[in-house]
Formats: sequence, C-alpha cells, structure tokens
Amino acid sequence: MKVCLDLHDFSIVNNRLGLLLRLKSLYPNFRVSLFTVPIDEKQDWGPYLVREDSLKEIKKHLDWMQIIPHGLKHDGLEMIKATYNESKEILHLGENAFERDGLPYVKGFCAPHWKWNDGVVRALDEAGWWGAVDRDNVMSRPKKFYQYNYLLNEPFPLDTDLKLHGHIYGTKNDLGRCFSNLTRLPLDTEFVFATDCLEE
Repeated sequence: MKVCLDLHDFSIVNNRLGLLLRLKSLYPNFRVSLFTVPIDEKQDWGPYLVREDSLKEIKKHLDWMQIIPHGLKHDGLEMIKATYNESKEILHLGENAFERDGLPYVKGFCAPHWKWNDGVVRALDEAGWWGAVDRDNVMSRPKKFYQYNYLLNEPFPLDTDLKLHGHIYGTKNDLGRCFSNLTRLPLDTEFVFATDCLEE
C-alpha cells in the first residue's frame, strides 16, 4: 500500500521535527510532504531565537521531506484577496525566501485555509505550478492538483492507497494528536510524496 502524508503549517520555527523523526525511526521508508510557510514572523523570544539551528537540523533530513509553499506568511486572507499580479509576486517572494534559507522546494502551492481565487489559479497555471485543493470544499482547481482522501483524525482503511492530510499542530488533525492513528500503518508501508499523487 502507498501512503502520501501531507502536513500543513510547517515552517522553520513551527516544525515538530521530534515527531517527524519518531515516524522516520518507525518507518524507514517514511516520506512527508510539508506545506511550508516561507516567511516566519520575526519575534524576540521562543522558537524564532533558535531559527538558524532549526534550519540546520531540517536540512539534514531533506531526503525524506518535501517542501511545498503554503502562502507567504500564512495570513488567512492573503490569497483570497490577491489579484493575479499579486499572486505572481507572492509566488516569487516565497521562492526568494526558500532560496535565502537554502531550502529546495517543489513548484506546488496551497493557500492558507484553502482560500484562493481564480486569479491565483491562473497565476499557478501560467507558472506551471500545481495546487492543493480541499476534499471537502468546492474550489477552483489548477490544471494539476493534489487532493487528499482522508484526514489524520478519521478512521482510514489499511488495505488501499491513502492520501492523508493533517497539520503540524493546533487542529483536531494535528500530528501530535493523531500520532497513534498514523502508527497503525503497516511497517512496510510505501510512503510517497504529494508530487507522486497529482491529478489533472
């Protein structure tokens, strides 16, 4: 069985790397697609103070982590209000942020809270990017898209291919809350990336 695990809201300072490493130790073939916020809000306390150390640690594991842009700063309305030209600029600024950090990324995109408009979709299509769409909401789709079939907090079958969706933390389907649900997967599970599950 093949499993794609996608997690939203990953960033250098918001990473839950400890839990991801536990999964990697349980499943040697583990891979994860991380919808990543390119720009962390600068703060003078907490995880932001060790951002550079976190970045170095994340870079050690990029062979099994797939970085995918998830908005720019994860402002919930940044993509629903964005014009076509603003959407192109947001994609460009996200690319610059990842390149500054030395993080390889794939040319896919998920809007924060699944909120985008037709101008964003047009910008993705013209740039040759794919987009992630929500299973539970009707929304514009780019020519190529990724769509999950189960949430991490839902019962899911163990005899079919899965595209599992969750969050790094802070939701009912976050990695910590759903960790035991993930460890129900067979040890010989073949993990794949979101780019292996694109639809047209």
